[in-house]
Amino acid sequence: MSKKYLVAYGSAVGSTAEVAEAIGDEMRQGGLAVDVQTVENLRDISGYDGVVIGSAVRIFHLLPKTRKFIRKFRKTLKQLPLAYFVVCMTMGEKTDENIGKTKEFAKPLLDLKEPLSLGLFGGCMDPDKLTGMFAKTMQEQPKEDKRDWEEIRAWGRDLISKFAA
Repeated sequence: MSKKYLVAYGSAVGSTAEVAEAIGDEMRQGGLAVDVQTVENLRDISGYDGVVIGSAVRIFHLLPKTRKFIRKFRKTLKQLPLAYFVVCMTMGEKTDENIGKTKEFAKPLLDLKEPLSLGLFGGCMDPDKLTGMFAKTMQEQPKEDKRDWEEIRAWGRDLISKFAA
């Protein structure tokens, strides 16, 4: 029986979903069986041999739905090999300071269990897709996409050997 992996993600407007799909695609191309699912749609994670958890960041925190997923499946997740990724505008510029800040955003994940790998990726901000309070404050900002697709794909490929180890 072959092993099966899950890429579970929390996305606010779709850019983190695109990152999760790219990671899942790389893992599949490397021969792994991978499901890519949004965290709010998952009712059961038994049957997976490893999990990648990713989230967008809003107002300096992982999305509430991602934090809820971590709480809901804490016991099961602690038993599995895990990798995490965070997508945020802070990582648009890879400085030591920004890496430190983004690791703080990832603290709910890091507190769960030491990951096999932690991906810190630049985000995407499209004011036209934002809703609620966040939309009003960001309305005048230009659209920006700080995602480095080669870095994201390389990280996804690297997970293949990490999960195999």
